[in-house]
Amino acid sequence: MKLICKKCSEMPGVGIVDGPNEWLCTRCGEALTPSLDDLRSWADAVSDTPGVGRYAALLPVSEPDNLRSNEKALLPVESPRLAEALGVASVRLLPQTWNDTGTFKDNEGVLLAAKCLEWGVSSVCMHSSGNTARSYQYYMDRLGITCTAFVPEASAYKCPTRLMGKSRVVPVPGNMADAADAAIAYSKEHGALRLTPSQWKIEGKAPLGLAIAERCADATIVAVTIASGYGPLGIERGIRRARAAGLPAVGEHTYHLFQASDAGLLGAALRDGRNEIDLGDMVPPEKAFEPTLQSTNPNRTLPLVRQLVAETGARIDSADPSRVEAEAPLLIDACAELDIPVDYETEKSAFICWGGLRQAAGSGHLAPSDRIVMVVSGSTPHSRLP
Repeated sequence: MKLICKKCSEMPGVGIVDGPNEWLCTRCGEALTPSLDDLRSWADAVSDTPGVGRYAALLPVSEPDNLRSNEKALLPVESPRLAEALGVASVRLLPQTWNDTGTFKDNEGVLLAAKCLEWGVSSVCMHSSGNTARSYQYYMDRLGITCTAFVPEASAYKCPTRLMGKSRVVPVPGNMADAADAAIAYSKEHGALRLTPSQWKIEGKAPLGLAIAERCADATIVAVTIASGYGPLGIERGIRRARAAGLPAVGEHTYHLFQASDAGLLGAALRDGRNEIDLGDMVPPEKAFEPTLQSTNPNRTLPLVRQLVAETGARIDSADPSRVEAEAPLLIDACAELDIPVDYETEKSAFICWGGLRQAAGSGHLAPSDRIVMVVSGSTPHSRLP
């Protein structure tokens, strides 16, 4: 798949027209659009490259091998035990904790690293609450690109390997805004490309939607924990892209999206009909139930998530910490039976999703006919990390 410009892509000698921006042509500034082959069957659509690389024909990357990631992370696993607990037809877990750095941010990290190599970028910087920094550090370094990531001190424990080759993670006193300021200053001083465009963050979650479209076409609900909502935005993009390529894909479906109760600003803004979120209301990482869910700027995704809710009937609910903790043992046991690594103390994102689903079942928001795909977005033990 290529991103093309209707004005420039047909001109002789014009090569790649995408760049590290909001999908605008690097020559004329016009919006880019995906150019897809009519594939018709999944056998024609997928490659032998493991993980994200399997879907290279449906992603805007020229070299599939640069998209290599853990194959097991995109293979849904059925859990009759969890389906029985929810009273639904089926529950399939998408075990993103099998990714090399342990969360679903690896899909984004491996894709952005591949694109930076295409763009000829040698040094990047960014800020994150932890998981994204760990992922970018790993995949950028793998392709010989130096990544300098800034994270709040309170969530720096998410990145136990501070130095990997020339790529490093730098703890910053304060909150996410302070980490962002540090990345901006570093970019200005050292000339490193600061990675911020939301279109590429959304695209980085499209492989999950492609995997669901290929392997769970009968799904009626996709469940995932969110911060800013890039996850479901990318998943839906992947599902729709498969459909646009003529592939068998997911039919009518919706999303159950969960936030920690102290990180529910996005859901509250949607319910209240607000167009802007006061960033001063965000909980500092050192006080948060799960630090990785404290988004940098949910205002960027607010209108996009509002559209997703309108088009799919998605729900956004907060999960109470006491409910999350009470329901954790069942998920831990079920994942152990299925050989899916999780660790409640390392990260609570997957447990927030499960606690939210149990909450939804108790409130009558799930039906016996529902077929749920739950994204186990992150919680792998640190002992498994590179």
